[in-house]
Amino acid sequence: MSRLRVGVLMGGPSAEREVSLASGRQVLAALDPARHEAVPLDVPRGGAWFPPSNLDVAFIAMHGPFGEDGTLQGMLEYVGIPYVGSGVLASALAMDKRRSRQLFGFNGIPTPAYLALERKDFPFREPSLVAEIHRTLGFPCVVKPNAQGSSIGVSIVRTSERLGQALDVAFGFGEVVLIEEYLTGVEATCAILEDPDVGGPVALPLVEIVPRREFFDYEAKYTPGAADEICPARLPPAAVWRAQAAALRAYRVLGCADFARVDLFVREADVVILEVNTIPGLTEGSLFPKAARAAGIEFPGLIDRLIDSALRRAGRLSSGVQIA
Repeated sequence: MSRLRVGVLMGGPSAEREVSLASGRQVLAALDPARHEAVPLDVPRGGAWFPPSNLDVAFIAMHGPFGEDGTLQGMLEYVGIPYVGSGVLASALAMDKRRSRQLFGFNGIPTPAYLALERKDFPFREPSLVAEIHRTLGFPCVVKPNAQGSSIGVSIVRTSERLGQALDVAFGFGEVVLIEEYLTGVEATCAILEDPDVGGPVALPLVEIVPRREFFDYEAKYTPGAADEICPARLPPAAVWRAQAAALRAYRVLGCADFARVDLFVREADVVILEVNTIPGLTEGSLFPKAARAAGIEFPGLIDRLIDSALRRAGRLSSGVQIA
């Protein structure tokens, strides 16, 4: 059997470039050289770039805009290269928090209460914005860019005097900002993985997140020891089941493929979905590999399963044998 030529796409222009490079290196190290010919592809920050056409499959390890929002997925579809992860539409919807939350709302999936604020409308809404927040959300509230990951640009605003500064930070990452309710409860994440044995996605053990900082921000996510990440989560079985069921619904509503990580809060009587990450972090300390290990799937096996899933969807894997 000839080896599969696997292009690992990493880097890119987003604010999550360094995390992406770390994910990509982990994926490269996990590829079995007896089965895979690894091709590292560091996508530059700027300038023209096109995927090479001589790959059997692409493993996208790029987080944030361009790599996770459907843009790169569309390029790969255009040149006919199968790739790991969700397609163009699901990727775009998941990256756009406002649109995904609208879709979740239509399907009865709870999300935080929020206000969407576009830069072009800000001058007209600014005079009444604080009063609107007091009326609909209250303080503290959370201000975040609409289309970023890794908690980049996110602020907890405890008083109205801090709102302007938080908006300036968030608008530095895009034209749309979300102002949302400050949630309390147990913060957790649910990894979703396609399972060929059951013919669909399954929820892996929940990871409970206990930040040692104000919240689970960029530093807490990528600094060892900055947060306690407990897997399986310390929740009653009924609460775990509700969280996993809600995460699977969110995954299916968006039309995701292969894998994703669903961030959520578990409260006394309900589960609130924050967002779906279609290219979750795959660094040494990332949450998705931690959940997979708790389910008995070590990292090299996880990468193999994801590549097989992508090839299966493309019709290039049958009964475990690659089709040339």
